[in-house]
Amino acid sequence: MKKIIIIFPVIILIGTFFFMKKFIFVSEKDRVKTTIKTAVKAINDKDYHKFMKQFSIEYRDEYGNTWGTLFFYLKNNLKNCQKVSVSVSNLDIEIEDKIALVKLFGKGKAEDSYGEVIREAGRFIVKLKKEAGKWKIIWIEEDKYRFDCI
Repeated sequence: MKKIIIIFPVIILIGTFFFMKKFIFVSEKDRVKTTIKTAVKAINDKDYHKFMKQFSIEYRDEYGNTWGTLFFYLKNNLKNCQKVSVSVSNLDIEIEDKIALVKLFGKGKAEDSYGEVIREAGRFIVKLKKEAGKWKIIWIEEDKYRFDCI
């Protein structure tokens, strides 16, 4: 009986520690990464609703897309794809106030219903804004290669 009285509080303390570590002591950079990873997983699952939940209603991009045009573009095009595979790497995150700037390398591959495969890869800049405690994507652009002359 004494062992149970000693072990039970230890188990409670360990559980509390892991809960706090996972949900309370999460850095803002980790929260930004979670938003990006959630968007990538959603697009790979062809779940455009979950994907769009990672975007702010204020979303704009360098091609003139808004939240609404992106939503309908994805809705119409994802149903024509048999397979979609997107991955991101080399995330470089800078946070200032409620704005996060993420530079990343992204690769994508899509196979349509006719078996045609489309591949894309490139460096991108993703801007996120903290809205109601959650990071939402507000801007995406291709990071153009620049050659600086000395």
